Amino acid sequence: MSRCRRVRYGQRAWLVFLFAVSGACAGNRVPHVAPDESRPHITWEIRSREGSGGVRFVCGSIEPSRPCVLSASASQQGTGVTVQLHLHAASTQTSYLGLMKTPFVDGVKDREINLTVPRGSQPVSSLVSGRLVDSPGTYSLSIALDATQEGVEAPIRITQQVPVVVN
Repeated sequence: MSRCRRVRYGQRAWLVFLFAVSGACAGNRVPHVAPDESRPHITWEIRSREGSGGVRFVCGSIEPSRPCVLSASASQQGTGVTVQLHLHAASTQTSYLGLMKTPFVDGVKDREINLTVPRGSQPVSSLVSGRLVDSPGTYSLSIALDATQEGVEAPIRITQQVPVVVN
């Protein structure tokens, strides 16, 4: 094999590696959907998993028209559910203080939020993970936060109520 062919093969292998790595990283990126990125804002998502199966996106702020419907599993393990709350950076350092209520997650009803996000940083996340409740019905993902910023007198109130159906 000539030196020229070895270099081309090496370059192709390197490109394949870079595409694979960049694709893996892109899947973990938290999307921004705020109309004004300089103000405090959040994003959230709900995912489910059953038994040894994969994780499935159920609903989230990036797809606000998609209904949040979770199916309880008949298996002994039940259905796993994960709720991720992403607190985003604003024009100045922002402290988020409040509560995320997840009554559809068995054993984890409330998550206290007390996190600070530095200006220009990646989102800071809070995660609730557990088993989906056995009782069918309509529940609510409830988020109530006060976002305080350096140099701003009054906190900004962030609230979201999202219906979650368990069937």
